[in-house]
Amino acid sequence: MTAERQRPETARKSAETRLPSRGIRGPAVASISRRPGSRWLSLVLILGLLGCAGEDTAKTSHFEHDHEVAPHWPKDLADAAAKIRQRLDTSEPSSAETERHADEIAEIVSWVPEIAADTNLSERDWIPLDRAADSLSANLRATGNELTDSNRRQTVALCVLIEQSLGKIPDNLPSMKAASP
Repeated sequence: MTAERQRPETARKSAETRLPSRGIRGPAVASISRRPGSRWLSLVLILGLLGCAGEDTAKTSHFEHDHEVAPHWPKDLADAAAKIRQRLDTSEPSSAETERHADEIAEIVSWVPEIAADTNLSERDWIPLDRAADSLSANLRATGNELTDSNRRQTVALCVLIEQSLGKIPDNLPSMKAASP
């Protein structure tokens, strides 16, 4: 009695012929389609993709949530120091504009670490800016953003530290220099 063993190709063909006639070919596809949860998962994925494609408005930004940028947002670290100094110089002790300037100073100070992090400053040069800004932000919060004499001195000291840090920012990377005309 000789029993012939089926070759792998023959075994694969016989498995394909046993599949239901739904246009599905291959044993791997058949095993996936027989899993009860896979149909639901497929349905959920398709509905999710259709839901995302339904947005009619074009994105104006690559950020997940578009936010309005404050008009006093500094364009760079040097601009942050200039805007802080400008608001310190124009604020008078009793004017209504002083409160707005004090609030803007507090915002710019809180942004300094983020703006400094966007430069090529080394971590060693960035950390003092971060600490000084955090300390001043805490003092401003504690006084309701009031520009007391102590807060003014600390704000000027932060501006000096920013200006000193500007000289420590390395020039553009060599690869960027080669790309520019």
